[in-house]
Amino acid sequence: LCMLVLGSWNTLNVKLQQESCAPTLDLHPTVDFKGDCGDSQKLFRKPWTQNILMFVAEATMLIPYTIQKKGRRQTAREVLVPPAVEAAPKVPFYVFAVPAFCDVFGTGLGSVSMLFLDSAIWQMLRSSIIICSAVLSVTFLRKRLQPFHWLAVCIVFVGLVLVGLATMLDAADKKDDKKSVSADKQLIGIVLVISAQLCAAFQMVFEEKLLTGRAKTSAKKTVGMEGCWGMAFMTMGLIVMGLMPGPDNGSYESFIDGAYMIGNDGLLLFFVLTYMASISMYNFVGITVGKKMSAVVRCLVDSCRTVVVWAVNLLLFAMGSPYGSEWTRHSWLTAFGFLWLVFGTLLYNAVFPVPAFLTRPADPGEEDNVCVSVAGSFAQILSKADMTDETSDSEAARSRDTLHIETARH
Repeated sequence: LCMLVLGSWNTLNVKLQQESCAPTLDLHPTVDFKGDCGDSQKLFRKPWTQNILMFVAEATMLIPYTIQKKGRRQTAREVLVPPAVEAAPKVPFYVFAVPAFCDVFGTGLGSVSMLFLDSAIWQMLRSSIIICSAVLSVTFLRKRLQPFHWLAVCIVFVGLVLVGLATMLDAADKKDDKKSVSADKQLIGIVLVISAQLCAAFQMVFEEKLLTGRAKTSAKKTVGMEGCWGMAFMTMGLIVMGLMPGPDNGSYESFIDGAYMIGNDGLLLFFVLTYMASISMYNFVGITVGKKMSAVVRCLVDSCRTVVVWAVNLLLFAMGSPYGSEWTRHSWLTAFGFLWLVFGTLLYNAVFPVPAFLTRPADPGEEDNVCVSVAGSFAQILSKADMTDETSDSEAARSRDTLHIETARH
């Protein structure tokens, strides 16, 4: 329940921030930034600033990791531990830079795409990670998928087409509405979402190739280190974006203006703080209880998360809030496409019994675990890698417990 609530809030919060008006340093905001905001205000359309906030939240996972490590060291001093016969190698800190770099682009493109899409549609389109990860796993990891996996990929593709088609048809119906997003921009949003999932899938493949084996690390440390590297990359990126000419206070994206907007609007500050807190808690909950979640529960949480986001959007619109979205003429087609996505995801993860004619005997030594969930990318690899709570070398050599986690990005 915590993962469902927090995960849904993460998705909703990103969109709520982007639709919020706040005081700005920009004296002449463009039409896209102005919206219905009052004088000296504009919309918080700053996806890359939101990106660095996410990495700051992830970096806080180093706090419980440090506390836990100090506690174990204290225990080790009180209890004599025999020397290890063989110490397991640890993952160097710089290794986390590559997956963090992929995550910067994956989550960044995802945040940009949400500027043009409804949050519920955005959540549905993230199912494309199943297609991307399946193709990349076969290409780079030389895995042989079962026939039912390829059938599931085709089903997910059909669902994505239906959802995308419904989005474009709704945009065409509102082409005369100046407040609505044009069909061209929504198409760009769809492409960006899929591109973001391609980055996430590449990140998954790289991490599995790199981390699966004898190397030991703590799941909390992994998420925290990725957050630190992500902050470093995003700091450099935001400096460059601030120097590039663009529509955001004369820059491509002005972080200074973003900080000013957050600091001078109570509602936006509330959204930002609760977003960061939610990301941190979601990661912690995912690490703590994720290993106990079956594939059925993970898939149901993913599907229910989309339903919750869509329901909240409809409720906000019905209440006359400036946030939220309406039930459109083609929403039935969106719902039908969503059912295809759910069915494809459940089939891909073999949640229900698979007919014998859709399976083949596994080759000797072949991994049978190719499950993919929409909830997160980096967490998927941590669930496949041999992870432990990093303690002393002697404890790592004696312990081989696998830690399965399910951590969300937005």
